[in-house]
Amino acid sequence: MTKLSLLAVAILAPVSSVAFAPSSTGFSTAASPAFAQRQIVALKAEEDGAAEAVFAPPEEAPADDSLEKAEALGKGAAKAKRGKRKGASEEAKKAAKVAASLTPEEVYYEGPPAITETIVPTISILTVVGIIPAAASWARQAWVRYKITSRRIRVTSGVGGKDMAEIVYPDIVEIRTAKRLFGDGDMVAFLRDGAKFEMRNIPNFEEAMEFILDQVDPEVAKTYRDQGDVTNP
Repeated sequence: MTKLSLLAVAILAPVSSVAFAPSSTGFSTAASPAFAQRQIVALKAEEDGAAEAVFAPPEEAPADDSLEKAEALGKGAAKAKRGKRKGASEEAKKAAKVAASLTPEEVYYEGPPAITETIVPTISILTVVGIIPAAASWARQAWVRYKITSRRIRVTSGVGGKDMAEIVYPDIVEIRTAKRLFGDGDMVAFLRDGAKFEMRNIPNFEEAMEFILDQVDPEVAKTYRDQGDVTNP
């Protein structure tokens, strides 16, 4: 027998004794039904409370977020590593630029094109047609200046040297050359933006090209040595 059954028996027993007990006054039995009703209501309230206590749903256990924390930690570590690699590459580039800027610029050649370009036009002055080519060649000797350094190549031209074109070696992606009879030669450099940079009658052509190839990208130099000289099949 459960506790609730025992409690019900204990409550109903006094009610029965009161209901059937003889009374001298005749008024004691009148109050017994109300008392029994109050006891029944209290019993029902206790039963409802007990049922709620018995069938109360268990509290949900907190979700285990250890896996999410581990994933977040892994993502953060990966981002930190990428940031370190990116920072290291940027620092290396900055260091290379600083080193290049601190290195003094070496001038290999500065002067006019090779004088040999005037030989044939000057001889052709004996004919009326050769006057114009001779004048053009001597004008180039007067106004055109080449400057080849360890950082750049510059060509100055025009009356008084007002026109100037300049390139730096990292912009060169391909080089083509053509040798001439008297040891000079012509060079065309193809740049990253698709432009072309031309130099005609470079003096001491072989030595000048070796100096330029030492400054450009090794892949560009290798490609030139394989197939860059159009006069050397």
